[in-house]
Amino acid sequence: MPRNYHHFKTPLLTTLFFTLGSGMSIAHCVLYSKLDNTAVGSPAEQENNLRQLVRLGTAFAFLSQICLAASVWQTYTQWIWRSVRKTPMTIQDLNDIFNADLSVLSFLNLNIWSNFTVGSLIALFGWSLLLPSFFTPGTLVVNPSTQTRQVDQLVPYLSIGNSTEGHYYSYSPSNRGDTYGSKEIPTRIFSGPRTILTRLSTATSSKGEILSLKRPYNHSSYSQTFFGPAIQCLKASSLVESQIDAALADKMSKPVGNAIENINAYYGFVPSFDSNGTLIPLAEARYQSPAIASNELWQVFQRYIDTTTNSTCDYKPYYQVCSLWNATYNINLEWDSSSQSITGTRDLLHRVEYPNDPKQDEVSNMAQHAYSAFFWVLANQAIGSFGWFNETVSPNKTVSIMMIASPIQHNSLLGTSDLDVFFDFNEAKEACQTPYMNLTAQRQQDKDLARSRRLNELIEEMGFNMTVSLMHNDLLTGNNTRLVTVVEDINRYGTNRAGLFIPYALACALTLLTVFLGIATNIEYGVLPDKKFQDILAAADDSFAIKLARSDDPFSRKMSIGLDPNAAYPSLRVWGGSTEWLGKTLGTSKKKTPAVLGVI
Repeated sequence: MPRNYHHFKTPLLTTLFFTLGSGMSIAHCVLYSKLDNTAVGSPAEQENNLRQLVRLGTAFAFLSQICLAASVWQTYTQWIWRSVRKTPMTIQDLNDIFNADLSVLSFLNLNIWSNFTVGSLIALFGWSLLLPSFFTPGTLVVNPSTQTRQVDQLVPYLSIGNSTEGHYYSYSPSNRGDTYGSKEIPTRIFSGPRTILTRLSTATSSKGEILSLKRPYNHSSYSQTFFGPAIQCLKASSLVESQIDAALADKMSKPVGNAIENINAYYGFVPSFDSNGTLIPLAEARYQSPAIASNELWQVFQRYIDTTTNSTCDYKPYYQVCSLWNATYNINLEWDSSSQSITGTRDLLHRVEYPNDPKQDEVSNMAQHAYSAFFWVLANQAIGSFGWFNETVSPNKTVSIMMIASPIQHNSLLGTSDLDVFFDFNEAKEACQTPYMNLTAQRQQDKDLARSRRLNELIEEMGFNMTVSLMHNDLLTGNNTRLVTVVEDINRYGTNRAGLFIPYALACALTLLTVFLGIATNIEYGVLPDKKFQDILAAADDSFAIKLARSDDPFSRKMSIGLDPNAAYPSLRVWGGSTEWLGKTLGTSKKKTPAVLGVI
């Protein structure tokens, strides 16, 4: 009795395996896509999390490979029986065809490529399904990244505008002396800046930039607002110009050793006036002591008239007054690893005058003392003079020498373009036309630091930098709450989408094509045997075919076996020369009428 085949078993298994395989592929893609750009976790968890996810991805890839391959090999088996039904093949070819899912060496038989082309491609595709599982799990990687969060946190602000904090900035002993018992006396005598102010201002002016400030986090930013001192430099009035000229003439008339100043290129001083209103220029660094002075800096310097059209490089004196103001500072502070960026604006409010001698039992304005101490240390960076002197070295010989008697030589103001005239005195007449051709390496560095700007810009910038730099020291700051933006270095999962989606898309698309081929085969030829031993044994009911398979006769290798197209059930028959069915006598009939041969 012929074996009964289930009509829906093979199509059902083929479709089921394809559905499971494509489902595993989609699940793998969805998992890695969901993980893309998500945080890995803490450094301690990172390695373990990644290992577990790669294992899960490997499981998806393996199950997808198994299921898709099972669907393909189901179709391949159906295609074997279809091909044998249409084209009988030799026993050797059938051996390689039936063994193709177990050994890739079967593909070395060139006959199956010509007689079993589509089936060979299906088998080759079945083997290629091993490849995605090697690559798709590795498409999940860990990339360095950042995440931003905002927190309310206490951050420093400059406390110079608070009267209660003024004693941190200025040295102002009481009007009864500086003793332990006089600490609480409110009447104070301004005597200059404290050393902490001098130290910070010197460091800032020499660097030409804001000192490093305390950061809340390694990579963070916030905005801060506070009151602080500011400097404004404007052109001097005609009255001030005449007073500066008189002070400069008096200075140049005094010899320095054997030298007489011939040309002055810069002169800066803090104006002080006696009880009669006579100007007393304070052109040397001031130290802690009660003094009558002002919160102004008067300057005169030689400036080129026009270096673009004036080939003679003529110059003339320029007079400038820099004064102390109270201002509102709005700054943005940002840190990134080792770098610091501070930008902001200042809004001038009102001028700050120099403290007068207090009256008995008068409460001193310590904020005014603190601001004046700030201007004291700033002015100490810009006073003094630059000039050329004629020195008598012998009764009949005079030499010209340059002399810098100013702290400017120690700070970033040295590179200003307003000192070019001084440094060009010993150059050719047309030196101003080619300002960088005749510079020494050191002078060029100085100009690069100052970006060759004018004194008014540099002094105002120095005032800004010094004000903000005071926050470098915790003693000079208070704390308030600000919204701090924190950028943290973290690791995020990344997915190579092309490396993940393309292999799965190709695998599923080509597997679906083989599913359609299998279903079409079932529709065209009905149910066909499987590769189980029972199926092959049931189809081999031709005793001659069985004997042929057992034979070692070389002739047997030329004989072909195929399914009897007219049989009621799948039945293998021997085909000779691929043009006729053999009779019992191995005749040469050209009819294609099958006959059972070698009946036992």
